[in-house]
Amino acid sequence: MDNASSRVPAAVREMISGIVTAVRDGDDARIKALLERLSKVADLAALFLLRSCLNEDLRGRED
Repeated sequence: MDNASSRVPAAVREMISGIVTAVRDGDDARIKALLERLSKVADLAALFLLRSCLNEDLRGRED
């Protein structure tokens, strides 16, 4: 776990993981629901972590 993700609460990291999985699965309804929940609790560190996780997942699928 890097320094940025260590500042993000575990519950928020779980939401981010769920968003990444929903994006991978193409589950639009789940993406929307999780983003709505995340928007109520996310700070800048959480948003950067979401971006990083989505980018890592995308790169992992390109290999």
